Amino acid sequence: MNARTAIDWSALCITHGLVMTAPRRAILAALIESDRADDAVALLQAACTHHPSTRIGTVYRFLRELERAGLVRAEARPPRRTRWQLCEPSALDPASAPELRQVQDFLRELDRLGLAETLPKTSTPALRAEAGLALLTLIAERLGYRLSPNATNSLEGSS
Repeated sequence: MNARTAIDWSALCITHGLVMTAPRRAILAALIESDRADDAVALLQAACTHHPSTRIGTVYRFLRELERAGLVRAEARPPRRTRWQLCEPSALDPASAPELRQVQDFLRELDRLGLAETLPKTSTPALRAEAGLALLTLIAERLGYRLSPNATNSLEGSS
């Protein structure tokens, strides 16, 4: 159905500020595996094959968050239940993510100190950048940190 993998979709969710728990990953897997728009009950049943303790409330909340982020499309056709399907979001500009700018500033500083070097410019696929940012976000969280967009603004103001 979709060219993106579960890891890609998880990374994309994280870049949109969504927290990815085991039930949410199960719901995401159900959406990825589906070749059509499904209602919340069908998604719950499919998600339970991945994570049995997934609950209907979690499905509805996560679907609403995905819809707000522009990652799913909702089809409401009364009297039937609303159905959701993943939509292929337009490629995000990774340079516009404040967290990614923080990382780029950090790498520039490492370059200045001689601890890193700049590679020749190539076109980096947005998806790879998203996955890298998601990985960095997870590492930061495991170490007790959170990447903050506010820090980027203050760094830009101090230049």
